[in-house]
Amino acid sequence: MKNTVSTVRIICEIGVIAALGFVFDELQGILFKGVFPNGGSIGFAMVVVLVMAFRRGFLPAMLTGLLMGLLDIATSAYILHPAQLLLDYILPYAVVGLVGLLRPLYVKSDQKSTKIMWLALGALIGGMLKFLSHYLAGVIFWANPEDFAWNLTSMNPYLYCFIYNIAFIGPSIILSGGLLITMYLLAPQILNDQPIISETKIEKKNIYPYVISSVLAIVGTAVFVIFLVRYIQSFESYEDGSAFGYDFDPDSLILFVLGLFVMVLGINALIASFLKKFSYLRTSLNLLCIVAASLIYGIARLIRMYVKEKDPTQYWIWFGVGVATLAICGTFFALSLMKHLKNKKEPKAIQEAN
Repeated sequence: MKNTVSTVRIICEIGVIAALGFVFDELQGILFKGVFPNGGSIGFAMVVVLVMAFRRGFLPAMLTGLLMGLLDIATSAYILHPAQLLLDYILPYAVVGLVGLLRPLYVKSDQKSTKIMWLALGALIGGMLKFLSHYLAGVIFWANPEDFAWNLTSMNPYLYCFIYNIAFIGPSIILSGGLLITMYLLAPQILNDQPIISETKIEKKNIYPYVISSVLAIVGTAVFVIFLVRYIQSFESYEDGSAFGYDFDPDSLILFVLGLFVMVLGINALIASFLKKFSYLRTSLNLLCIVAASLIYGIARLIRMYVKEKDPTQYWIWFGVGVATLAICGTFFALSLMKHLKNKKEPKAIQEAN
């Protein structure tokens, strides 16, 4: 049963972190759409895969990157060929997860400077692997000089693809590496594969953990099923010259994915409840991350509405509900954190008194 809880916890981490990475990628794509007309953006979405790489290893990190790529395909994709789909959408974030192979070296390092070196090297290697995937797609499928950006139509296609892709991946490597090192310096437990929040044993008569877990599982399942159906029903295909693509309702997509994460969180918490290891603090923190992911997505969509000069009312409502929900979850998390710190201090006080 202990292995089951650990597996479910890792799955929950992959889901929540991938959702955050997806909304970061969505937001940075909106902000830099005019700068990189042929796709690509400067940002730090890659850092979520790097965190999983150093926290859990290469397999969970690759799954996180793969999920981000699939979410990207599901919201918008311009497809010329199955190989181009693989190189432009599926592989870029997934290959960053290979940085997890450096995790044993990072864990065994005793000095802070050595750990920082591995983190910086991981960001560089992950970014260059992502660059390689985009570069290969560029030289194979996007090497038509007539479509080159920035009036570089006379440039050699191989050189152009290098300059275009390194122009957004280079700064992204610096941003992601800097953020990753900052996380290590300020909160190194984020990169630790042990639970960030310690488990708290519960009394047998306390039914609240079972109620909270069951509500999360039921609500998450309902949201998942309802919006999965709406997402499938919203499917439309289109043809544009030699390319084809898909149009979906992105709101239904993000809601059914987040519903899935809430469902997994509820199941994980319910299992922990039966094991008498339910943690209010850990559960509220996970829920806070899910709500934050939804809010960030709402902000990204709100910005897009103004960019496309469309009615933003729906996303202002989304933003308001998200802020209110975030405040509620944040308050619950703060109360749980205060109780957790109080419980840790009491045994020390008793020990000092003796």
